[in-house]
Amino acid sequence: MNTLLNLFKFLIYTMILSVFYKIALANSSDWSVSETSKLRLISPYAQNNTNNFIVGLEYKMEQDWKTYWKSPGDGGFPQTISWDNSLNVKSINILWPTPDEFEILGLTSLGYQNNVIFPLEVEVEDPLQNTFLNLHVNFLICKEVCIPGDARVYLEIPSGEKKLTENYFVLEKALSFLPEKNLDSSYIKKIDANVFNNNEYSTIQLQFESEKIFFNPKIFLHTPFGLPVVKNSINYSSDNKLINAEFNFDNDLISKEEFPLEVIIKDKNHNFEKVLNVKISNKDLNIIKNNKFIYYLLISLLAGLILNVMPCVFPVLSIKLFSFLSAEKHSARVSFLITAIGIISSFALLGLAFLLLQYSKVSVAWGMQFQQPYFLIFITMVMFLFMMNMFGQFEISLPNKFNNLNFFGRSNNIYLKDFFNGFFATLMATPCSAPFVGTAITAAFTQNYIIGISIFLFMGIGMSTPYLLIATFPKLINFIPKPGKWMVYIKYFLGLLLLATVIWLSNILLNFFNYYFLFFSLIIFLVVTYRKKIPFIKNTITLIVLFIFFSSSSLKLFQQNPIIYYDKDWLNYFEVDLDNLLQRDQIVFLDITADWCATCQFNKINVLNSERVTKLLKNNNISLIRADWTKPNEKINIFLEKYERFGIPFNAFFSKSFPNGILLSELLSEKEIVNAMNKIKND
Repeated sequence: MNTLLNLFKFLIYTMILSVFYKIALANSSDWSVSETSKLRLISPYAQNNTNNFIVGLEYKMEQDWKTYWKSPGDGGFPQTISWDNSLNVKSINILWPTPDEFEILGLTSLGYQNNVIFPLEVEVEDPLQNTFLNLHVNFLICKEVCIPGDARVYLEIPSGEKKLTENYFVLEKALSFLPEKNLDSSYIKKIDANVFNNNEYSTIQLQFESEKIFFNPKIFLHTPFGLPVVKNSINYSSDNKLINAEFNFDNDLISKEEFPLEVIIKDKNHNFEKVLNVKISNKDLNIIKNNKFIYYLLISLLAGLILNVMPCVFPVLSIKLFSFLSAEKHSARVSFLITAIGIISSFALLGLAFLLLQYSKVSVAWGMQFQQPYFLIFITMVMFLFMMNMFGQFEISLPNKFNNLNFFGRSNNIYLKDFFNGFFATLMATPCSAPFVGTAITAAFTQNYIIGISIFLFMGIGMSTPYLLIATFPKLINFIPKPGKWMVYIKYFLGLLLLATVIWLSNILLNFFNYYFLFFSLIIFLVVTYRKKIPFIKNTITLIVLFIFFSSSSLKLFQQNPIIYYDKDWLNYFEVDLDNLLQRDQIVFLDITADWCATCQFNKINVLNSERVTKLLKNNNISLIRADWTKPNEKINIFLEKYERFGIPFNAFFSKSFPNGILLSELLSEKEIVNAMNKIKND
């Protein structure tokens, strides 16, 4: 009897184990292992009795290895799946998660890193029969090198009433990474597309409208042509709920008049996909006739013109003004023309340098040269020398080989000085230029390189406009009084302006060096200017002194101790978690500033520290956060890039309802802050 009972228990246990064994088989396949990755199939159900179900193709790759999206971009190829040897399988469709952009071996591509699960839609022939998946997967994974993969994975799913497995929630999470396709369940209200071409290139223009604001969205395109990844231009509406994006491709890449265009847009508020059937229209897209391009150029021209009245440029303009007052009037025309050429040339070179850095994936920002201590030392020394020159302490004489240069028929080094005056005017203008150059600079760094360099060039033309006017209409000189004793007083007044500039630059240097260094610098500058005439370059003693001076700046004796940020009313950006504050339903005001940013100081004195604004922020319990960008900081670089800002000041309100912020203009006003506050409170 006991023997029969034990036999019966054995059979029961065997049946239970058999059932669990089948369930275990249905949960996942074995891993197909390759050199730097492994693949397997996972199922959310132990059994299936429907015509369609979903399984997951799971990739696990070693750290920083990547595989590709269905439109991989410049390099790589997407995975392909064959199911010819499967049983009871009618079709399999790959569902692609929204990709990320990355760069491998200098090529920009789209795909996935480390781990990813591709949901597979499986259509069976007969839901009453068992399904056996036998998949042959070809894929490519890359890091510094690319390794093709060839995997076979097997999974049997018995027929029967659906039963959940431990992989169900894993698949649900994977499905959440897929872009939405239903407009009714998305914030997206509308997506429109147009495609134009001419003899040079084809342009895909997209328009997105949403109920929620767009925040630095990423847009991915899939077409039958395998288009490369190109930098797009995005224009926002005033409320950031409508955007227009534009992609330019070589004309021979799009080979059909009509084709399906799959568009994915992703940011914090959106992850949406739509397939549009588009038809190419012929349109003259000549860049010179493009209204947007002309708009950028006009803004750049105006921005450059306004720079002439900014306080940062006054000291440099003073040098030019005095050189004009002390020169013969008949030479003023050529003198002003050469200064204009110097300004235009410096803007063109500056733009070329910034765009080359951007092309090399180096973070760039307008005014970033004032974050470099050696640049600050150099420009302070130059301003000091010019100041001492104004006070009559010495004259700068270029060597004979420069004196012998003939510019426009005159053998005089004054024209060389005029040319470099233009360079200094450009360098000194950057800390003051944010309110007027912001739009143009953003366009320069986000459009194609032809537009970018043109914007810099037209800013130079705008800033040099007063000089060009005098060069073109020399009779304007007649409005200047005749030389007299008043010129001596003007000379000293202009020297005082330069002294104020030197003090301002010295204050910035205190972020990098201590007072000992400033005292040492003053002694060096006085040594350099101790004689009435300095034979420039040939004076060996001067060169040695300057070499010792620049070398000594790296000594620990002169280094500034780390400054601990403290302000009783403001939190330190580097010590708080912005997202955490927003989750706690705090309203946050962020101010990114720097000691060298003249516009930042103007905003601080005239708006942020005003009684009305201070009281408003305090009464509404606003969390005030300040980030100091006087020195280079990668965290601030990344933050600004998210908002496609390439300079400061940066001011914005954040709240739980506005996690992407309400961005304010570079030149603040009390009215703008009040309006932003009302918008947050009424939301």
